[in-house]
Amino acid sequence: MAAKESYEFRQARSQAHSYVKDKTKTSNLLQEVLAKAYRNRAQLRTIWKDLMSICRMLKAWSQGNYKAVPWRTLVLSLATVIYFLNPFDVSPDFIPGVGYVDDAVVLGFVASSVKKDLVRFLRWESQDSTT
Repeated sequence: MAAKESYEFRQARSQAHSYVKDKTKTSNLLQEVLAKAYRNRAQLRTIWKDLMSICRMLKAWSQGNYKAVPWRTLVLSLATVIYFLNPFDVSPDFIPGVGYVDDAVVLGFVASSVKKDLVRFLRWESQDSTT
């Protein structure tokens, strides 16, 4: 990411490395992320599609069903969902109207950064579901 990466995202990126090494830990993380996302779905409508795509990609990878995820994409995607779980990030989630703005910015940046890999996953996912 850019030089202006927040302290909170740097922390999340650092934590992401341990999740890449432990798929069970990743699966548990995704359960927490999805629970939080569904509880706050109305506030997340602008980032919902990207968040769900990243979560599905990470889930397929953690279950061993989809292996074509580069290390960098795994780390950035995991850092994004770790950041999303942090209620006290740059813009605390409990602040009405702005609590998820920073999450949307981070998710948008990461989704753009890993777009090729995400598109490849979505193509695989759509082909996999038709078989």
